[in-house]
Amino acid sequence: MRSALRRNLTGCALSLTVLLAAAVSAQAANDPCPPLIPPLDMQKIMTDPDLTDAERLKLLQNSGRDIGEPATWSGCHTVIDKIDIHAAVKIEPGTVLKFRENAGLDINRGGSLDAKGTADKPVIFTAEDEIKGYWYGLYFESNSSKNRLIHSQISYAGGGQKGGSGRAMKRAIGDSAPPTRAVMIHEGASVRIENTHIEHAKGYGIEALGTLQAFSHNQIDHTDIPARLQPDDVGMIDANSTFSDNTKDQIDIIGLGALNKDASWVNPGIPYVWHYNTTVAANLELQPGVEILMAPEASMSIDHNGSLKAVGTAEKHIVIHGVSSLSGSWDGIFIRSKSDKNVWKYVRIADGGGGNYKANIYDGGYLDISNSRVENSRKIGILVNKNSGIDGRISITNVKYKDNEIDYKEEK
Repeated sequence: MRSALRRNLTGCALSLTVLLAAAVSAQAANDPCPPLIPPLDMQKIMTDPDLTDAERLKLLQNSGRDIGEPATWSGCHTVIDKIDIHAAVKIEPGTVLKFRENAGLDINRGGSLDAKGTADKPVIFTAEDEIKGYWYGLYFESNSSKNRLIHSQISYAGGGQKGGSGRAMKRAIGDSAPPTRAVMIHEGASVRIENTHIEHAKGYGIEALGTLQAFSHNQIDHTDIPARLQPDDVGMIDANSTFSDNTKDQIDIIGLGALNKDASWVNPGIPYVWHYNTTVAANLELQPGVEILMAPEASMSIDHNGSLKAVGTAEKHIVIHGVSSLSGSWDGIFIRSKSDKNVWKYVRIADGGGGNYKANIYDGGYLDISNSRVENSRKIGILVNKNSGIDGRISITNVKYKDNEIDYKEEK
């Protein structure tokens, strides 16, 4: 009897699901922005002799949450929950995706998202209700070269950690209290972003712990903070991207090991905020006008294999100073590289000296510094280590000191 009752209940649930699916299909025919549900072969599902009733029911229940086959999206659709993408998805120009509360897209390994609009017909990712942080956002775990956001618009994302189904959304590795963001590029993932507008996001507009294949001609505004990037991604920002009208107009740099790729950092019109103790193990060039705010206890170490070229102009100094203007609020810049590319002109270094060396600048390699200012160190402005085996060298021309206990010191 129990077995018969179980079969009857399963049959009822299956019949109800079929009726609901039919109702959704009928409603979708008249809905200008119907739910984004993968097409179901109802005849196959209902007649396939190899499927049990439980398997049929599962296929119907899971439809719309997983994309396991290549797909092309166009028109206007409503995304009602989190969708896991495990295959190649292409989004046509002019497509509009409206997300319900806490819905979002997870682009998993093996999947890809190619959203390539045009200037006249952008791909639009937006919310059903225009509320900041209403929907979850785009989460990339895939490292496919097909991952592109080109001529796209992403609005009102950065929602909570759970989708509408109650399933936990994925967050950054090692982040116990992670912020939210509109676009997340996970470690190991990669995305190309060009001519894209991210707006009204809760948390960050974009967080990149993986690889930015490109980042050009983009606009991020009306977010909490426009970007959080690992060091190797910062050099992808071009001079044509803009960041404005955010709660905090800054680009956070998070130290995940070291800067390992040669790079030139442009002046984006807002400061970079350097967090943690990060090593420069490649050739880094700072363009005129760049401002770097050093977070408490942060430091910049120029490794033996790296270099730091910082050449500003009389009109556009390069400034590296503390988030706090207190002396010793950050540790300092430690130079171990003997590269002749370590050339600084029209640079201002201030508020450091909180580390072991108690100096704004510790030179145990080579530095050519001119027309610059070294200020407000906790103890020493410039410390040159000339001890045997280290042999720090320095060339100084027209450097001005202010508010240091000791302006210049050599250790022998």
